[in-house]
Amino acid sequence: MPAIKFATMVYRCAHNSRCQPRVTTALGLLTVAAACLAFASPAAADPAATVKARTQRMSDANLSSNQNGWYSAGEHLSLVCSRRGQPVKGFFSFNIPGGWDNLWYRTSDGNFVADVDIETGTLSDITPDCGPDRAAAAPAPAAQPPASASSAGRVMGRTQARNPGVAGQCTWGAAQKWFEATGGQFYPALSGDALEWANSARAEGWTVVNDAQPRSIVVLQPGVHYAAGAGHAAWVDSVEQRADGKYVHITEMNNSARGGVGVFDNDVEKDVPGMSYILLP
Repeated sequence: MPAIKFATMVYRCAHNSRCQPRVTTALGLLTVAAACLAFASPAAADPAATVKARTQRMSDANLSSNQNGWYSAGEHLSLVCSRRGQPVKGFFSFNIPGGWDNLWYRTSDGNFVADVDIETGTLSDITPDCGPDRAAAAPAPAAQPPASASSAGRVMGRTQARNPGVAGQCTWGAAQKWFEATGGQFYPALSGDALEWANSARAEGWTVVNDAQPRSIVVLQPGVHYAAGAGHAAWVDSVEQRADGKYVHITEMNNSARGGVGVFDNDVEKDVPGMSYILLP
């Protein structure tokens, strides 16, 4: 009699789970012959996963390590081992308590991918812990030059492929200048009105500071300079030190005094309390 495959639905919820139903299988073998044939088991392959959203290809289990490119949505990965690292948010965060997941997997290419952005077909860690003896064999990395002032202390956060702002508004303009500064590679994964962007950026893993810095998005809280009730956001081209403090040279959109909706303009504003900066690495 042929083998019968039974399917059972399993639904579980844990801190690092996605709280989604999974299908597990049980193989029932019904035999009627008195004799059995022995078959050699094939060599076990590395567990596999499918990338659900474009995500960073990191050299270690955190966003402060070297980024060696991207894994694209739909890409199939072979998982070698796992490591608990930096908690991050991603594709499956909506089903994780608090949204954060610190599980990372080393793939067969030697890099790490965040568990929160891949589908493994199970709610559990599916590989052994990487440990020092399971590091992928690779040549020692070349010595890196010291970080420049524009990149030191800047952590790579979550990204997305579309502009997070509303077309024609200040948020769209600031994010578009960010996108251009990356060479057209990515936008920051941000949400809400301008006044919410600093907190959103922190939640998505970006470095946010109160000290004016170039190569950043400045967020102005309502009432700061000319910011209205929804706040204001702009791209910081440069920072100038003057006798009375720092001034930021910005490119902005939707300044009603300088063209309004959909119009870029340039301005200079003094750095004051109520201004924060989302840093692009």
